[in-house]
Amino acid sequence: MSQESLEKLFQKIIKHLDAKPLIPIEHQLWSEKEIAQYFKYSEDYTRKHIIKNPYFPPSRDLPTSIDGERTVPKWKATDVIKYAMAFDKKALKYRD
Repeated sequence: MSQESLEKLFQKIIKHLDAKPLIPIEHQLWSEKEIAQYFKYSEDYTRKHIIKNPYFPPSRDLPTSIDGERTVPKWKATDVIKYAMAFDKKALKYRD
């Protein structure tokens, strides 16, 4: 790859990073789509089988209208991650 190509690639990467501010995970709110991406499931499967689980963390319904009549559900990212990590199987012992 030439020096010029590398510079163009580097500029694209910088532009991409500048377009998306880095928000610490403890301050991120995730949509159904982002939860599905995290679990690597479809949005439909995530909506029907993950989010509906009685142990899944509750959403924060953020208003999308001035009067608050319409809302959009968002989940605290760290709550979703803690839910997923609750199924950690590190306690399992495998035979040598």
